[in-house]
Amino acid sequence: MLNTMLRGSRVVVTRPAVTSFEEHERDALGWALLYVTLGATLTAAVGWLAHLIQRPFLERQYAVLFAELAKIEAATGQDLAFEQLFTPTNPDIPIISNVLFTLIGFLTYLGIVFLLGRALGGTGRLGELAYDLALFWAPVSVVSAVVNACSIGFFSCLTAPVALFVTLYGLYLTYLSVQSGMNLPPRKALTLVLIPALLWLLALCSVALIIVAFVGQA
Repeated sequence: MLNTMLRGSRVVVTRPAVTSFEEHERDALGWALLYVTLGATLTAAVGWLAHLIQRPFLERQYAVLFAELAKIEAATGQDLAFEQLFTPTNPDIPIISNVLFTLIGFLTYLGIVFLLGRALGGTGRLGELAYDLALFWAPVSVVSAVVNACSIGFFSCLTAPVALFVTLYGLYLTYLSVQSGMNLPPRKALTLVLIPALLWLLALCSVALIIVAFVGQA
């Protein structure tokens, strides 16, 4: 079955179309979750290696930053307490926690899209939607992790457009997979993709405002 999913991933990623998803669609929630788990494991492993590789560079950047902040503190006579906010990321992040959070995110998104799709008149099954999403979710997440691993120093200027393209391409594949998995027309599928995206953006803005308010009080 994994070989079947790999072939399906290759087709939907290289020949994106609703018909490509429908051709390889299966009602297999369990296999979809397993496929996402494997993709999340690879993604977490790549991220862990990237932390190890990037750690010396990040430590040098933080050293320069703290030196400049120390000059500002000496000139103003105030303790800016930026050390608590700008802390180098610990590379020893357990892979299992990354996999767990990925599965929770996938299941949450799957549930939201399925319920909204049903409300919009979709007739697809939960297993079909999960399978279609998993076909591109796993490979795209691995590619994103590799791109992020290369985003260091000068290479960040080169990888930023690639990362943006991968993100937009993932949204486009989501749009196609929702049409196939929920049996929805293009306009309703687009609405179904945009609503969770807007909710996620609203949540990020809310978190950003809370952080800004906390920093302002500090």
